[in-house]
Amino acid sequence: MKKILPFIIVLVIIVVSIFILAKILRPQQKMTPSEKARSIVLGKVTERVQSELQLADKDFAEAALEIAQFEFTSDSVRNILNGIHARHSFIVDCCIVDTNGIMIVVEPEEFKSFEGSDISDQAQVQKIHQTHKPVMSSAFIAVEKFQAAVIQYPIFSGVNIFIGSLSILIHPNSMLVDIIKPIIKGVPVNIWVMQKDGIILYDQNEDEIGKNLFTDEMYKPYGNLLALGEEIIANDNGYGSYTFLSDTMTEPVEKMCFWETIGLYDMQWKLVLTSILSGAEAPKGTKKSIEYIKKNLKDFIQQIDLQEALSKNDEENIKKCFEDFYNTYPYIYSIQWTDTSATNRFGFPAEHSLSNYSYRETHDGINELYQDFINAVENKEPAVFEKILLEGDSAIFILEPASSDESYFGIIYVMILK
Repeated sequence: MKKILPFIIVLVIIVVSIFILAKILRPQQKMTPSEKARSIVLGKVTERVQSELQLADKDFAEAALEIAQFEFTSDSVRNILNGIHARHSFIVDCCIVDTNGIMIVVEPEEFKSFEGSDISDQAQVQKIHQTHKPVMSSAFIAVEKFQAAVIQYPIFSGVNIFIGSLSILIHPNSMLVDIIKPIIKGVPVNIWVMQKDGIILYDQNEDEIGKNLFTDEMYKPYGNLLALGEEIIANDNGYGSYTFLSDTMTEPVEKMCFWETIGLYDMQWKLVLTSILSGAEAPKGTKKSIEYIKKNLKDFIQQIDLQEALSKNDEENIKKCFEDFYNTYPYIYSIQWTDTSATNRFGFPAEHSLSNYSYRETHDGINELYQDFINAVENKEPAVFEKILLEGDSAIFILEPASSDESYFGIIYVMILK
């Protein structure tokens, strides 16, 4: 047995080594083009939010060092606090908290009435007094009736004695709106953000902000959303699907989601990108259906009611015409309008359409086929090509120039899932 034991140990080492090498050398499963596109969108948002928090952290650290050189109640300290407030649009107010948990200086001016307030019972104050390390609180409802969070940074004397803290009241939703909206503008995706306790910090639907995913009545009927929420909390990143109300909050739809995690100190935020799954909404197109749509789209563009609506830039009636066309050909995914500036104005249905989305802007690899749209607009010529959707699936794009005897309106196009 003693002679066999070393052989068994060597064999085990060899097997384990092969397993480890196999995991290292095994190529990663490639993302589909639509998954890659969505991950790029979420990656840009994640990078921007994390960068904003890190820039703020650096600013607060430098301010704390500078404040330590002055009397807390001096004009110099007030000027430093006002400078921090001016540099970050999401900051509500800045204050100095002494070692007893008393707010002894508060800026800007409109918040000075809070000077002298005792906040020693707040969790982040107690934590920084124990650890003497920076801390970020969970979100809470401020007295001003909005969702807020606090970042506190320790202040030390010249001999490294803890003498108080710099406390920053921030408006998370304000920061997230400024970052997220420009990035996803016009793209048929949504992003929502929550804390690890399930509190929603940001959502396109403002009524959801402040609600708790795991306890609020709104979410209880959607078991797979709650289950996925637990998975989102447990993992830094990933993807999945769930059922919840559409962006218009009118009916349940199935959504695909990707998530990433950002954080500052011990606090983590989960950024979740969602899009309505496309697979069941429209039958797949065939060669026959594509040719049929090409012919009928050209005839549709010449209809008097659409021509009049386009000439008047009458969005309501253009959408009504689009809805009629969509209902006539139930296998199409959407019908949309790109104007003469190569801006996709809108389409029907809205959840499958871009809105005021400029194809001439740089979108960092989100879509590599923008030039096809620009060429079609500039050349005033029909085109047919295939493209990957952010929502998933491939689609055939059928483009036709739209014009009257007097004016050129750009292109109208139909998407058919492949």
